[in-house]
Amino acid sequence: MDNNEKLYDVCIVGAGFSGLVLAIKLARAGLLVCLAELNRVVGRRILSTGNGRCNFTNRRMSSDYYYSQHDLSFMEDYHDDLIDFLRELGVIERDFDGYYYPITNQAKTVRDALENEIIALGIDVFLDNRVTDISKDDVFTVTTHRTVIKAKKVCVASGGLSAATLGSSKFGYKMATKFKMKVTKLAPALVGVVSKDICLKDLAGVRALGMVSYRDTSCEGEIQFNKDGISGYPVMCISRYIGFDELDKKLSDISIDFAYFMSEDELKEELKKRFSHNNNATILAALNGISNEKVIQTVVSYARIYGDTVVSKLDDEDIDNLVYYFKHFTVSLEGTKGFDNSQVTAGGVELDGIELDSMESKNCKGLYFTGEVLDVDGICGGYNLTWAYLSASKAAKAIIEEV
Repeated sequence: MDNNEKLYDVCIVGAGFSGLVLAIKLARAGLLVCLAELNRVVGRRILSTGNGRCNFTNRRMSSDYYYSQHDLSFMEDYHDDLIDFLRELGVIERDFDGYYYPITNQAKTVRDALENEIIALGIDVFLDNRVTDISKDDVFTVTTHRTVIKAKKVCVASGGLSAATLGSSKFGYKMATKFKMKVTKLAPALVGVVSKDICLKDLAGVRALGMVSYRDTSCEGEIQFNKDGISGYPVMCISRYIGFDELDKKLSDISIDFAYFMSEDELKEELKKRFSHNNNATILAALNGISNEKVIQTVVSYARIYGDTVVSKLDDEDIDNLVYYFKHFTVSLEGTKGFDNSQVTAGGVELDGIELDSMESKNCKGLYFTGEVLDVDGICGGYNLTWAYLSASKAAKAIIEEV
C-alpha cells in the first residue's frame, strides 16, 4: 500500500482502549480510518489493567469518582453502553459487586476482541510507528518515523506518561502545546507509595483492612505492606494527591485507621470489655480479631507495651495509647513509585481547550483528544477505561454527524 495515495477521513494516534473504540465506531459508520501505534501490537496496556483481569467499568458511575481541574458535570453514564459495546464483540461480562470484568477473568479477552473487530472492519493499522509530528494545511499530515499519513481529521489518543515499558509517551502533551492548548501539571496516579519507616520491616507481606487518609482525602479497603512501601486499593485511590505533593516538594504523612469500623470511644469501650472479660490474658490474645495479627503486634509495640503483658496490668494511659495507634497509625512517605509503576496519569490537556460535546480542540478544527491524555483521571474500579470509552464515543458521534 502506498500510503501517500490515501486520504483518511480520520487518523487516530494511539491504539489503546480509547483509540480502538473510536476506530471501530467510525469504521462501522463507513469512514476510512487508520491507527498509528508505537507498539508492535494494539491494546498492549489493556493487558495490564485490573491486574491482568481488566475491570472495564463499574455500576457505581458518576463524576464523583473522577478528578480534574475542570467541572465534570458534562460526563454521562456510559456504563451500560460500554457493556453492550463489548458484548457485541463477544465479551461476556461478570458483575463482581458492581465491578465488571470479562467472564474469562482475562484482560487478553478484551484486547483480542477489539483487535478482531479492527481486522474484520479492514482498518489500516500502522504498528511500530512512533508519531513524531502532526501538522495541518488543507488536511492533516501525521508524520511517523517510518511513514507519512494524510487525513481530514486527527484524534490524539496516545495516553499519558504511565507505564513506560508498555508504550507511554509525552507526544499528546507536546501536540496540545503546539496547537496552543494548555497542559496541567502531571503526576502518577493509581500507584503505590514509598516509605522508609521502620514499621514496614515488621509489616512486610501483610494485607490488612483499613482507612487510609492523606491530608483531607480518605479511602478504605485492603492495604498491602511491603518492605519499602505501601499499596492496595485505598493507597492507589489517593496516590494522585501524594504525586502532586511530591512534585511540589510538600509531602505529608499518611494516617491509617485499622479500626475504621468503630469510633474512638467505641474502640475504647471494646478494649475495656475484652480486658475485663479475662484479665489474665496477654494483650496479644485479648486483641485477637481486631486486625491482622502482625498489625496488632506492631500497634502494641508502638504503644510501648510488651506483647506478653497481662491485661490486668494495663492502665488507662495504655488503653488510650492503643486506641490512638489503632486509629492514627502514621507512616512517613518518600513519595510515589513513579510514572513507570502507575496505572494512569493525573492531569493532562486542559478541558477548557476542548469542546466537551465532541472532544474537538477549540484552537484547531478537526483535531480531537480522547482518553488519558486529557485532564481526567478516575479512582480504581474500571473508571479510567470507562472515561476512555466515554470520550471516544463523544468524539465518534460528533465526527460521524459532521462527516
